[in-house]
Amino acid sequence: MKPSVTILGVGPGDPELITLKALRRLRECDVVFYTGSLISDDVKNLFKDKITRDTAIMTMEEIVRSVKEELEQGRKVCIAHDGDPSIYGAISEEISLLAREGIEAEIIPGISSFQLSASLLGVELTCPGGPQSIIITRLPYRTSYERRMVLDRNSSVVIFLSIHLVNLVQEELLKVFPQDYPVAVVYRAGWSDQLILRGELKHLERMVRENRITKTALILVSECLRFQGEKRSNLYSPDFIHSYRGLK
Repeated sequence: MKPSVTILGVGPGDPELITLKALRRLRECDVVFYTGSLISDDVKNLFKDKITRDTAIMTMEEIVRSVKEELEQGRKVCIAHDGDPSIYGAISEEISLLAREGIEAEIIPGISSFQLSASLLGVELTCPGGPQSIIITRLPYRTSYERRMVLDRNSSVVIFLSIHLVNLVQEELLKVFPQDYPVAVVYRAGWSDQLILRGELKHLERMVRENRITKTALILVSECLRFQGEKRSNLYSPDFIHSYRGLK
């Protein structure tokens, strides 16, 4: 049997939002690798009885090398990722490098910060009569990727990893959305010091600067942020017939 590790999402910061499966794996493992700067103290408390390795200052090669050493000592290893590891989690390269060392990876999803942010804002990102698609994007910076965000006025847009470039984000958004379009910023969703801001697109940069937010925040742009129940979903309308419900 090949040695294996568990890559698990521990959610955006609230320890009560960790899945039962992820919590069980944490209890079973001996060593937890995690990025200290991205995981809340409340979640870190779940690791307090474990051997821990903070990966904030490590390269991926160093992480994999250290994981291999722990496995060779007969220890069970978990690699904890904030939010959900499938979104900007760098697990593609992590899994590839682990595989080169003959190590298999089990992946357990977690609640993403964008999901918690929508809940904190009290919105459905695919509201009736509004956008029926969600775009998860970022403004690439210090990368080799194409330097543009994907934007569409017919979608709810969630912007990760770009709050420090809010002036450029606002500039790009104004090419697609009107100045009075609703936006929200959620800083450290699920942490004890979380902050939720709402406003119009024309005030986005000012809103962020005034609150001195420079990292760990999402920007949400959506018509659904101003939804007030003026339109109905067909599925639950009394005028809509389907195989489980007749006309009422």
